[in-house]
Amino acid sequence: MTKSSEYMEAFFGVELNQKFEDMINELRDVEESLKELSKDIAKLGTNLGPDEMKESIKELRAISYENAQQIKDVRTFLDFYLKSDKTSTHIILERDAYMKIYQIFKWDGADVRDLKRWIKELRELCDKIGLNVRDLINFKKLTAQPVPDDLVKFPVYAFDKQGYCLTGPAFDMVMHIDEVREKIAENSQA
Repeated sequence: MTKSSEYMEAFFGVELNQKFEDMINELRDVEESLKELSKDIAKLGTNLGPDEMKESIKELRAISYENAQQIKDVRTFLDFYLKSDKTSTHIILERDAYMKIYQIFKWDGADVRDLKRWIKELRELCDKIGLNVRDLINFKKLTAQPVPDDLVKFPVYAFDKQGYCLTGPAFDMVMHIDEVREKIAENSQA
């Protein structure tokens, strides 16, 4: 793999929306650690022996350096991806949406529940940026096996290797192919 493709893989292999949340949580951890550090520094004013004092100072230095490194990592991440620009957030969410679409179209057909979950995640991203999931997904283009015509009309959007189908108006129901065919038969008799 070339260096450029490794960089692209690293860039596009991360869900940035989740990464932003992770960075905020990391800052919260640093905040708590700094509060504890402050309490430990206050203890240095008590009567500690020379060896205890040296050991405490060594530990406190290590903790403060680790906190500084965590803050630097968060700052570097935010500087690289966010650039303090509101349009960056929109662009990042769009990028995450298109990465989710890519994941959906690479679905291996093993378990339709994976596909259902990914579509739900895509819908949540689309709701944030004003896109419509139906405009972004063409189920006929999925890499999994094509849905037979009689099932498409139900509608079934995709099915997995065990015969479970993705259906429902919001692509949010899973039914076995036998259940779908029973429903089709019931509807045709009515």
